[in-house]
Amino acid sequence: MASTDADVGTRTGGPAAAGPSIVPQGPARLALIAVTVAVLAQTLRFSLPQLDHFADRAGFPVAAAGVLVIYLAGFAAPLIRRAAGPRGLLLAGVGGLFAVRLLAQAVDPRTWLAFAGTAIGMIALAALYEGARGLSGVGFATAAVAGLSIDTAVRMCFATWDPVWRDGIGPWLVCLAFVGAGAAALYREVASGPVAAPGVSWRDALGAAALGPFLALQVLVLSSPAFVASSGWQSLTAAHVTIVIGQGFALAFLASGLAVRAVPGGLCVLGGTVLGVGTGAVAGTYAISGIEVVPIVIVGQVMAAWLLAVAVRAPLRRAGDGGPVWRIDAGAALGGLLVAAILIPYQVSAVSPLPFPNNLLPGLAGILLGALAAFAAARGGPLPARAP
Repeated sequence: MASTDADVGTRTGGPAAAGPSIVPQGPARLALIAVTVAVLAQTLRFSLPQLDHFADRAGFPVAAAGVLVIYLAGFAAPLIRRAAGPRGLLLAGVGGLFAVRLLAQAVDPRTWLAFAGTAIGMIALAALYEGARGLSGVGFATAAVAGLSIDTAVRMCFATWDPVWRDGIGPWLVCLAFVGAGAAALYREVASGPVAAPGVSWRDALGAAALGPFLALQVLVLSSPAFVASSGWQSLTAAHVTIVIGQGFALAFLASGLAVRAVPGGLCVLGGTVLGVGTGAVAGTYAISGIEVVPIVIVGQVMAAWLLAVAVRAPLRRAGDGGPVWRIDAGAALGGLLVAAILIPYQVSAVSPLPFPNNLLPGLAGILLGALAAFAAARGGPLPARAP
């Protein structure tokens, strides 16, 4: 009996080998991605002001060196994988991120915690692909958008303040809900055992970097009620409704047949350019403001989710030829550097002028997301609705 691999288009003879389910522990994996992305966004938001305070005290050269080191921490993922295996990488990255979130709720925001949280978050970017292997790109993007939508809804319950900055039973319940759900999903993932990794080409591994600019865009513009309210001249409630509509359209598009159709790389570049121009036009010193922001945010949510789904399908696949799996770790670590390249200068521009308009930073994020999706699209074929 012959079997066909839909992802790589090869046909092999002989009996089909027994293996894991199409999506091992599917609901738990989706929950793990959603919670990890949400907690990572929270960590980036609470760490950025602390890094800014550190720069004020230590000076720009020292702060720049420190920030570079923590955002390079993702490149330690291959070493952790080699020393502790795939499960060790998951526990160090994703488990460590949940521990930081719990600690951040228990103590006042501290500079050392911001450094540690960001560094562990960069490792979690790589670990997330290890925990998500076997899902389709559409499934990964769906979970990421769902996690961000929950995170945004929680922030709105606290008038856009992150619960990590608040005292009381409510913020603690939110923290325990995120950490508890994430820990349960992580336990199931670790207990189920790792999914065997295929050979990985460098082009496939580059797709793992897409989560970096995607997260940067979400933190800066697309999932920020405060931004939409101020730039779009909306109330906070109307701003949240705008974001919810955008996320709803994004989830609906990902669930449709359109999201898994084959696309040429040029279309991804065009999509990233449209996304970059749109977000760059509404965020920054020379941004437009008013009701025009609303449709840009809604369309931007759909475009960003689609491009992420296209980009990450390659590093998540379970069949193919190429080099070692640590290439995916390196690709994800590159995504962490892209987060720094976009968020840190934008944060600095609030107190010190940059040699270029800061509108270019969110624009660059959109263009990079499109370019990384184009690399994956160049492999040809549709996105599998389910893992191969």
